[in-house]
Amino acid sequence: MANKLDIYQICLPKRSGTLKNVIIKKNKITDSSITKAKIFNLFYRNLLELIGSSVFCIDSKKMGLTIFKGKGEKINTILTSHSSSFVIEGFIDAGPYNSIRKLAKLSDLSKRRTINKSDIITDRYYFYLYFPWDSSIGILMVQSKENSSIRRAIKPFMENLFKIDTIKGCRVNIYYPKWLKEHFIDGANLCSLSYEQEFVTQIQTEQETLIKSEEFDIKVTIIPKTGRENMSNSDTVINKIGNFFGIRIGGNTHSLSSFSKKKGVMRNEDLKKSLPFIIDKEDEIHPIIPIDEYISADENGDFKRNDLKSLCDNFLEKIKLEIYGFEHK
Repeated sequence: MANKLDIYQICLPKRSGTLKNVIIKKNKITDSSITKAKIFNLFYRNLLELIGSSVFCIDSKKMGLTIFKGKGEKINTILTSHSSSFVIEGFIDAGPYNSIRKLAKLSDLSKRRTINKSDIITDRYYFYLYFPWDSSIGILMVQSKENSSIRRAIKPFMENLFKIDTIKGCRVNIYYPKWLKEHFIDGANLCSLSYEQEFVTQIQTEQETLIKSEEFDIKVTIIPKTGRENMSNSDTVINKIGNFFGIRIGGNTHSLSSFSKKKGVMRNEDLKKSLPFIIDKEDEIHPIIPIDEYISADENGDFKRNDLKSLCDNFLEKIKLEIYGFEHK
């Protein structure tokens, strides 16, 4: 599951009003007859001002966002504004900086150079932002990769994009589509559950007066072997397994339900798809969206932009009903 689709809900504070209010104030617009398209394209311009010609640095995370363009390439062909549908989509580049590394060829280790703290090492990610001009809520979908993710950079970047003077830019929440869970869970069976927790134990050394602390990262995977655990009552299934199994550490027994990280995989044979999910503190499951379950990658493991856009378009139409009702069809 190397590539996932992360979905975020962007909420403007009440003091900011709608996207239209933010853009008018941010760009000091006085023309009361300004069109929807003009407002949205100003929003697009504000985004490009942050990452179009420079690197937007999040120093606390040591992460940067930008858009690299090739010779003769136009930036609006990499990240494009679709003002008629209130969508900005395309690719952005992001990655870590402030780290000294060595870069060398596998075929000749003598040909190497140093990557300095002032260098940024990036991956390219698909970016899809929907924000109606008359709403205070937007939807962001971003490609996430297993070994290199921009999740840490999304929140500070979006907060800065919507910031007006001293008014906080926005609230950024991970969004789990309800329709996806409801559509998938009917007829699905549990494949596996995984639990992870870090434990610190106190061990007495040979010198009985000394106590030594040791840390352990405990991972447990449960795979049903006999019968099928139907996920239609997922909270009951997860609660039963989490409280039935435990691990004894020292003099204490810890049930799996008390572990801090819980996730699983279910399989719907009717849909011929598997769906990974995480489990929250209330034993509610939240779907993870593996991109390759919906579209195919090329021989290099990359996805076509048109396929990614179609996937996000389809997801958006269903999410709109959950968040906006029928207001923004």
